[in-house]
Amino acid sequence: MFVLRCTKKLLGRLPPRAGSEGDDRPSDTTLGEWTAHLFFIGRQQIALGVNNKTLLPVLLPIAPSKTFIARFVEAAGEMMMALGIDRQKVLAEMSGMNECVVTTTNDRRVLGTINDFGRMLEVYLDGRPLPEVSLHLADAPCSPIGMERPKDVACEAFRLSCLHLV
Repeated sequence: MFVLRCTKKLLGRLPPRAGSEGDDRPSDTTLGEWTAHLFFIGRQQIALGVNNKTLLPVLLPIAPSKTFIARFVEAAGEMMMALGIDRQKVLAEMSGMNECVVTTTNDRRVLGTINDFGRMLEVYLDGRPLPEVSLHLADAPCSPIGMERPKDVACEAFRLSCLHLV
């Protein structure tokens, strides 16, 4: 089970989920909680999810909103695989993400990172596929994690030596 903390802008676009609001259970996956926000860039409506522990970013279109959670889990798995994290560990993480509690945001540090990534997003997007843009964002040093790169911190969370993408 994992917790997805959404901004009000994103929560307003997602279908209501029975039993999610007010559920105080902590995430029990390796990466833990995620925080997500909705950006409007041109005509695109893009959700940016950031892992609270590692600041690993995941981008995906919001539509169709009914399948957003399942697509978010898939995009997070693809991002971990792109970093070179062991397939079995990624599949185990995705399996742990099958159950999701959706609630409101609670961490200003992560929201600040989301805003920083949002400013970079407009420049990086430029017609590129969202997974490629996610990898660019994951390579940006972030002060909340000691100027480390989210991709390196995510790999460390799985205690692996990952492929370092240029």
